[in-house]
Amino acid sequence: MNDPKPLASVPLVLVADPASAHSSLPGIEGFYVGIIHPFSTPPQALLMIGLRLLAGGFKPAHARFLLVSFFVTSLAGLIFAIGFAEIDSMMFAMAFLACSTAALFPGKPTLLATLVIGLGAFLIGDASVPDDGPSQDRVFTMSGSMIGANLGLLYLVGICFLVGKHFTRPWVGISFRVIAAWLGAVSLLMLALSFSSTNLTTQ
Repeated sequence: MNDPKPLASVPLVLVADPASAHSSLPGIEGFYVGIIHPFSTPPQALLMIGLRLLAGGFKPAHARFLLVSFFVTSLAGLIFAIGFAEIDSMMFAMAFLACSTAALFPGKPTLLATLVIGLGAFLIGDASVPDDGPSQDRVFTMSGSMIGANLGLLYLVGICFLVGKHFTRPWVGISFRVIAAWLGAVSLLMLALSFSSTNLTTQ
């Protein structure tokens, strides 16, 4: 006798909605997608953390100046949107530079730190420009990206200050430098992998 179970599942198949695998975060769109965008890919996440480690090595007064610089240059990157073809590789390279500076010269070369944070912020802004679509949706998404990037950096730097304030032993600063060195190595490795994958695709 035939098993009736397959026949019983036919009505369920007929009424099922089409499956969609496009959105990895169902229900989060527009403005909220923009907020998490600066941390949504490895290049951006490494760059944001590297910039945090760099800015967090300074005293609060100068760190505030660096945060303002980040806001201005990230906004400039969003407005002037160059659309770099190899922006992921550029962000890996900038993350390596930021982490290296944070590990080797914590809180010292202010001009270099300002330049690195400015260039990194410009790349974050450039990468935050969404694909073509309705103007209102693009504005909402870009606004979310700016808020997410700047608040994200502010909170990360704030956490660094809180840790340094409550734990004043020398090993705390050394730990941040070690973390920066490891993330710099990871960024350099990812940069090398991005170049190797590009060469493989062109051959």
